[in-house]
Amino acid sequence: MMLSNIFAKVVPLLKEKKFDIDYDALAKFLERYKPGDWLYPDAMHRNLKMNIKTVYEILELCVEMKSLEQYLQIYCPHCQKYTGQYYKTIAEIPDEINCLHCDYEILNPLNHAIIIYKVL
Repeated sequence: MMLSNIFAKVVPLLKEKKFDIDYDALAKFLERYKPGDWLYPDAMHRNLKMNIKTVYEILELCVEMKSLEQYLQIYCPHCQKYTGQYYKTIAEIPDEINCLHCDYEILNPLNHAIIIYKVL
């Protein structure tokens, strides 16, 4: 089985920390991601039936190993879709954002931000 770059780089750390996870399922999931792809923690949680805290711990290890980069994305509280804009830091998020899908004016967009990861 060919392991993705993400998994190959962090597997020693994951095993060292003794996560109670299915490593084969994780490898298969991560193999789908190529550089430039966006990885959503909820997708990992949903597909692998992993505790969300464990998902974030694994993803943060990937950030430390420079396999992933953390970003923020805003979802619209009106239509429940993502606005399509990505922010590297909290300071980059404007005070107001208009949803591209329903034109709803999102006040305090930081309240509607989620952390996502970009594959490097």
